[in-house]
Amino acid sequence: MLKRFLVVLFVCLSHLAVAQPWTIVDPKFDALPNAKARFGTRDGAFGGQYAYRIEIPNTWNGDLVMYAHGFKGLGPALDADFIPIRAWFIQNGFAWASSSYSANGWAVRQGADDTKDLAEFFSSSVAKPKRIFILGASMGGNVITDSLGVYPTFYAGAMPVCGAMTGLELFDYFLSYALLGEYISGINLVPNTLDPIAFFFQKYFAGILPALGQPRAYTQKGLQFDSAIKYLSGGERPYRTEGMLVETAPNVNFYSAWFSGGGLGVINHNTTQQVTTNVGLEYRIDSHLGLDAATLNKGIRRVAASPDIRELGPRYWYGIPNGRIVVPVMSYHTTGDAFVPVNMQISYRKKVEARGYGDFLVQRFVRRPGHCQFTDAEIIEGFTDLVKWVDTGKKPEGENALGDLSNVGLRWTKPLRDDDPAKK
Repeated sequence: MLKRFLVVLFVCLSHLAVAQPWTIVDPKFDALPNAKARFGTRDGAFGGQYAYRIEIPNTWNGDLVMYAHGFKGLGPALDADFIPIRAWFIQNGFAWASSSYSANGWAVRQGADDTKDLAEFFSSSVAKPKRIFILGASMGGNVITDSLGVYPTFYAGAMPVCGAMTGLELFDYFLSYALLGEYISGINLVPNTLDPIAFFFQKYFAGILPALGQPRAYTQKGLQFDSAIKYLSGGERPYRTEGMLVETAPNVNFYSAWFSGGGLGVINHNTTQQVTTNVGLEYRIDSHLGLDAATLNKGIRRVAASPDIRELGPRYWYGIPNGRIVVPVMSYHTTGDAFVPVNMQISYRKKVEARGYGDFLVQRFVRRPGHCQFTDAEIIEGFTDLVKWVDTGKKPEGENALGDLSNVGLRWTKPLRDDDPAKK
């Protein structure tokens, strides 16, 4: 556990070195058999440049799939990813394209604009696609929800996987997580003026860890903390605890709160104003642990965002979607994702339903711990069903993100783990 944490911490600390200008990694690659590769750089959003990769099967079916990558830290290297299930796409006639984006960090705005620009470049330099789909992972899910708000009909269908669907609300979650830990442990966490190494060794290791413990080894206070986190992150669901262990989420989420609670707001949108907030949040907790919800909500510290800083405006700088979607969206999320928890799916469903567009959203859950831990079979099934939906207009089945999630995902998990409760 400690070794894994130190690796995560090292990676996170490396992200603090924000180097400008950005450095583009050579996107050259070899095409798969029976396909052609194109790659290069283009001028992207807000004056930057991005790297791109394009692969076209010799027997192209006319459809193009854009890939929106996830968060890559704050390092200088801009690298275009390969799309998941790449070989399957080529074998089944789909062309694909991927942008590095013209910035790292929480680059939702750049991601949406640069991905659209690359699709338009494909149309002008290769051929006009019959249809354009978009697949995105983690922060790429927020790129999708943002794109569907700004460019509502550009894509024929979208598939976010492990998506941080509602953007800024993920950082609100990190802040709310830390303020909960602060209240229950009695150790002041936010705001802080410590550098991240001092934060961990003076606050986390010296205070939080002894006070709360860790999953499966919680103190009494830790059991209270875990109960409230259960509800904060989306309720009870398969592999919730295992996901905390896989992702070392107590460490990573407190670290993430170091950003969001210290006034930095959303990473890469550096500001002297407070962007994240827990004002108005009603914390919940199980009643048998010696701390009731009324006492918790009365005692926990509230941090307000600066006035008007969260306004949507015509461009969603913080990745807050407005809930309006007019094309099919097929979303997948692992139940045991402790870093981008299922509350992202719950919140997005509420936003979409509030606007009256619920018929355009299908959500499915996969019973597995960890962030973005999908098998190829799961992504293939989801994407295949999305294409059928676009082809036929018949909405495929999904699950109710607003309902009981304690036993979701049985139909969509391929395969079930050997330790899955359903096998016992």
